[in-house]
Amino acid sequence: MDDDRPSAPSELTPTARHVAALARREGIAYRPTWADAWAATVARLLGDAVTPDATDDLLVALTRAGKLTRAELVALTMAHHRELRQRA
Repeated sequence: MDDDRPSAPSELTPTARHVAALARREGIAYRPTWADAWAATVARLLGDAVTPDATDDLLVALTRAGKLTRAELVALTMAHHRELRQRA
């Protein structure tokens, strides 16, 4: 969805690399729904401080596919964003 998402493996956090490998292994790709577009628009309009990236999208896709529990989704999302903050 965003143009500034990391694309090169060297730019990815350790959690992002783990999530990407899991999605590849499971054959899962993120496909946005109308609800995702609506939520992104509402978040942007409200000035949400956290902008989802490609890793966040893959985590959602893995959860929707039943490959992650909601608890795993939360833990991996928190780890990913913690790692992003440490790089800044």
